[in-house]
Amino acid sequence: MLDVHKITKSFADGPPAVKNVSFTLDAGQIMGLVGASGSGKSTLLSLLAGLTDADSGQVRLNGERVAGPAEVLVPGRPDIQLVHQDYQLMPNVSIRENITYAVRFYDAAYQTFRVDELVRICRLELVQHRLPRQVSGGEKQRTAIARAVALKPALLLLDEPFSHLDLPNRTIIRDMLLDLVATDQTACLFVTHDATDALSIAHTLGVLQAGQLVQLAPPVDVYRRPLTAEAARLTGPVNILKAKHLSALNISVPLHPSATCCLRPEQIQWREADGIPALVRAVFFRGNQFEIEVDVSRYVRLRLLTTRDDLLVGQRVGVVVPPDALWWLRG
Repeated sequence: MLDVHKITKSFADGPPAVKNVSFTLDAGQIMGLVGASGSGKSTLLSLLAGLTDADSGQVRLNGERVAGPAEVLVPGRPDIQLVHQDYQLMPNVSIRENITYAVRFYDAAYQTFRVDELVRICRLELVQHRLPRQVSGGEKQRTAIARAVALKPALLLLDEPFSHLDLPNRTIIRDMLLDLVATDQTACLFVTHDATDALSIAHTLGVLQAGQLVQLAPPVDVYRRPLTAEAARLTGPVNILKAKHLSALNISVPLHPSATCCLRPEQIQWREADGIPALVRAVFFRGNQFEIEVDVSRYVRLRLLTTRDDLLVGQRVGVVVPPDALWWLRG
């Protein structure tokens, strides 16, 4: 089990890059960590891997403290593997040889068995004898992950594993991680600025904001009940509304006018006959549905989702916001 207790890290005289972060992660579980650029995601990974010294706090893996560079000659541990955004593959040897390098101290029979297994799981059969420069970004990413899990580490850390990948490769890597984590009972933590994949495969989802872990819960809870506006925005399309503007939606709340709530697009209903009048400002085709922006008043613009394909910019429509669909945000 990974146990992180009140870990903090600052650089120079700036504010903490990571501030008082605590959480636990069990074997066989996947944790997604979402945050905007500069929120401290990569710094936190480096701290967990033992590649950066913390100012305070502790990281323990299976009860043993993870030491930083100030305490060990060679930073890092073999039972903690970090996959960087740039893959860090050896450029002059094949994909297969990159994976084999991780198990080079084992006998030849086990090397062949383990590498064959990972090539199959990671769907690298057709490119295993090519050089890294001869394969796609998705294939490089899968190779880097295969090499990282070759020794069945207790903890696998991934820095933006889905960035810059097309949908087919994102799907392959998502399914691959689920298989590897379940098979080897590895604890896996990945950071991302796009919560789409985290929502689908993570058992728990954390939101990192200005170096602080502002929310940690099952993905469905973070999506439906975010604690902050940032958490709401990071986990999907959302409408952020002030209490003082809710009268335009025929909703009255006994709260301070500056109180803020969120509303997901799919929670808004279409009601042509008795809905609140709204003007369609934009229509975006999203494949299986349309995202519609409508103006209800000068201060209220809503985003909605619908399968209707007959809506046009400038069209008058009717919408309804159920009061119990509003979720009030902290602060």
